[in-house]
Amino acid sequence: MSNQLDKRQVRTKRLLYEALMGLIEEKGADHVTVTDIANRAEINRGTFYLHYRDVPDMLEQLKEHVFDKVRSRITQLNFQDAIHYMDRNEVYPVSVQLFEEIAEHADFLKTMFGPKGDLAYAIRFRELFASHIYAKTQQLGGTSPTAIPPDYIVAYVTSANFGLIMHWLETGLNRTPSEISSYMARIIKLGPMLAFGLHGLPNVDHTLNRER
Repeated sequence: MSNQLDKRQVRTKRLLYEALMGLIEEKGADHVTVTDIANRAEINRGTFYLHYRDVPDMLEQLKEHVFDKVRSRITQLNFQDAIHYMDRNEVYPVSVQLFEEIAEHADFLKTMFGPKGDLAYAIRFRELFASHIYAKTQQLGGTSPTAIPPDYIVAYVTSANFGLIMHWLETGLNRTPSEISSYMARIIKLGPMLAFGLHGLPNVDHTLNRER
């Protein structure tokens, strides 16, 4: 009996989740009501309240669950290990696991990051990437002189990585997590111009130094 009840609860939560996602895409997160969700999921309001206090509570629980799952993968990334894999032209397994986690929650993230989702949630993810990248680069203790302040480099890499993830979500995950991991590593290692296959460009460091 307990197993049947658990399966029923899982099915109910899935129906509620699918209803919420569809309604957010239609109406926006701030305009969805419990009645909307109940009607779309074809359940009664009482059943909804067995699982959540209200729509904001449901959405907050989902956001925290997904954020914690992705954060746990990001914190496992080790830049030194990633560099070793890059040098061998191999895919970094931990990075693949991160993209697998993102793929697991793709429909939710695409909705939340979309025009009718939650901008603050997208910013929270971007800040997660930025803080992790900055912390890990500080640990590496790089000493090579550069004309570019570190915070600008972190801002660029964060935006580039987040943009790549957004594009992957928007295109329906048309590449595997392993492929996306490989793309990201190659862009980071080569820079966007070489990754594009553009060669013979002027020396950027000299140009920057002349401008200073």
